[in-house]
Amino acid sequence: MSAAMRLAGYADTFGVHPGGTIKFMINCDGPKEFKAEIVQMINGDTNPRGPGFIEKAVPGGLNITVPGRKQVIHSGSYGYVADCKQLRVESFTLQCWIWPTAPKTHPKYWKHGEQALVTKWSGGKGYGLFLNAKGHVEVRVNGVILESPEPVRDHAWHFVAATYDAASGELILYHEPQVHYALDPVIPPVSKTISEKIEHLPIPAAVAAYAECLSDDPTAQSSVPAGVVLAGKYNGKIEAPRICSKALSRQDIETMKLGAQSGLTERRNSGPTGALSEVIVAAWDFSHGIDTIKGKDFGPYRLDLDFVNLPTRGMTGHNWSGTVFDWKEAPKEYAAISFHDDDIDDARWEVDFEWQVPADCKSRSYAAKLTTADGDEDYVPFWVVPEIGKEQSKIAFMVPTISYMAYANEHVACNAGAAELFIYRVPIMQHQNMFLAEHREYGGSIYDTHTDGTGICFSSRLRPILSNRPKYDHFLAQAPWQYPADLHLIYWLETMGYEYDCITDEDITYDGLARLENYNVIITGSHPEHNSGTQLDALHNYTQRGGRLMYMGADAWYWVHSFHPAYEDKGRGVITEMRRCESGIRTWRADPGEYYHAGTGELGGMWRFRGRYLHSVAGVGMSSEGFDVSSYFSRTPESNNPRVSWAFEGIDYDEMLGNFGLVGGGAAGLELDIVDFTLGSPPHTLTVATSAGRHTEAYLLVTEDFGFNQQGLDGTTHPRVRGDIAFHETPNGGACFSFSSIAYCGSLPWNNCDNNISKLTKNVLDHFMVDGPLPAAPKSEIRARGRADGDAGNPDLVPAE
Repeated sequence: MSAAMRLAGYADTFGVHPGGTIKFMINCDGPKEFKAEIVQMINGDTNPRGPGFIEKAVPGGLNITVPGRKQVIHSGSYGYVADCKQLRVESFTLQCWIWPTAPKTHPKYWKHGEQALVTKWSGGKGYGLFLNAKGHVEVRVNGVILESPEPVRDHAWHFVAATYDAASGELILYHEPQVHYALDPVIPPVSKTISEKIEHLPIPAAVAAYAECLSDDPTAQSSVPAGVVLAGKYNGKIEAPRICSKALSRQDIETMKLGAQSGLTERRNSGPTGALSEVIVAAWDFSHGIDTIKGKDFGPYRLDLDFVNLPTRGMTGHNWSGTVFDWKEAPKEYAAISFHDDDIDDARWEVDFEWQVPADCKSRSYAAKLTTADGDEDYVPFWVVPEIGKEQSKIAFMVPTISYMAYANEHVACNAGAAELFIYRVPIMQHQNMFLAEHREYGGSIYDTHTDGTGICFSSRLRPILSNRPKYDHFLAQAPWQYPADLHLIYWLETMGYEYDCITDEDITYDGLARLENYNVIITGSHPEHNSGTQLDALHNYTQRGGRLMYMGADAWYWVHSFHPAYEDKGRGVITEMRRCESGIRTWRADPGEYYHAGTGELGGMWRFRGRYLHSVAGVGMSSEGFDVSSYFSRTPESNNPRVSWAFEGIDYDEMLGNFGLVGGGAAGLELDIVDFTLGSPPHTLTVATSAGRHTEAYLLVTEDFGFNQQGLDGTTHPRVRGDIAFHETPNGGACFSFSSIAYCGSLPWNNCDNNISKLTKNVLDHFMVDGPLPAAPKSEIRARGRADGDAGNPDLVPAE
């Protein structure tokens, strides 16, 4: 399979108002031009058992030919400061703490090569500290290299420093591991005498990179600074980098670990003497501004670093005591920054075309369709979102854009060694998977690890998100997942003739309840797994004030997300952050002490472990997952309760609900939620259907629900491995109906939407979209319920055979 993708793009926003403008940035690498059209997306699934791929032309949409041009992504995080005379030193001392994570890699793995630490060096001119490809620290003065005799140990702290005295020509390199083991060799300082005078170029000084070249090539404009291409991107932590304009003694180097210490007096702190202070060029302290993308310099010239591609902050430093776990409480123990050679915050491409949305445009799911005469194709999805107070419908589809970002450009299919065991079959790759495996500069998902094996905790929407496309089948489901799966629901709404608006996660996060309260019913996507706290607040407030929620999937409200505040100038919801902590289904785990978000300072991990359970909003919560085949639901006696029996009009009690579908062959599959009164399901929740007892050994109980591994945790034996369709009323005439399966929406289009899943969904939506409060439950329905009432063995919940 060819991994080439010569045409790819992204937009400057996910949601745009009628009358607003949306901009598109495109890489067209090869063809001289491409065609751009605006289309309405109806169905993105090419499965021949369904309705097939469907798009519609848009009145007032674009249909233009655009000149093609190559645009590239300069990934990898670093900090830089512009060239200035103070950085053009004759002699120097460079020093920092490092925690390298990929100093040397297996020849069959990702090639990291040389990595820069603190540099003002390019093409054999200048000076800098580096890690070479063998994993040894080295100092460079122009083309002269001095190497430490021993390699660094990865995932361990080392102090490194180098001095150069221009008068004597003496160059000294120090490499000092923080911990010495019994059989470790002694690493003495190494030195040589050279006759070099430092040659200075008009390049920036950098931390975690070096200036490879100055370029007027158009593709270099997306680098930062524009026209300066940086290389040698470092993988690992750096703390307390310093530059002085003199070759310091080892004692003075030790003093400089404390930084500039401005305002020193004999009664106030320790630090450099007056003479030592005079030679400080830069003394960066990364414990300041952890929620920013600036590296504060406490030296006399205030040479603050600009960070590019969002390195990870809130990371434990060389002095972390293991007693404080929140960086806000002890920032001096969190003065390290973790850099990666595949970090990305913004592709920074030039705009190729834009679309002025007609003022009367319907709120729907759209895409910029890109094609070339050679058969290249890409789609860039976006949504037209009405302004608050100008809603167009009673129904709103809540587009789970945070979840789309979390899965953006996911590499698990190619990079996870156990992928076949996970899904009980050989993963089938899409061409996007193969392309991304070769182009790490496009960034990964929050399910992936960096090239050094550490977890990715940021995701940006300002880059091509190649997995967020119609016609894309995810390896887990071998069917649509996230965005293309949600188009199953869009197709159903369109086919059934409903008027609806589209709103996004970021709209709700920033606008709160005001974004929701003018709708009668909110419909979720199939997998709204990743959510912000303000979004959860808004949804809870909405249902408590009489709003109606249709939860169309499973595994929602699972991971804590936040938007990074340093990117607000680029728009809303640009960067989302998530830390995977000590529990939950996770592909990586944050190191101890690194659970708190850098952007907002809040505790990461699962909402469940912050005391917020999905059960309290939707009546159900995540219980299990499996990726071989989907099953079906059967009604329970509670479905006959007059409070909810209207949902099953036209459906016989003994019908198999969803024993068909485009996702795994059934409506109950992939990931499943259940009612659990001990985890927050309202006590009056009705379990109206269940898939209990109908899953395979590929379905396993979520890790947060058991304390140790044992037999009996799979779908053939464990009672919690099931999905429960549930209903409950909320105050002031509101209600929630939860369908509790990611595969559920994949059954809606079956047989042109003429099926019992479609009928059940229609009954609920018709009931929920009416004006005015829904009927209140009779007082006789008030009851106390406990764990036994939620068990599959409860005789009141025995499903029909």
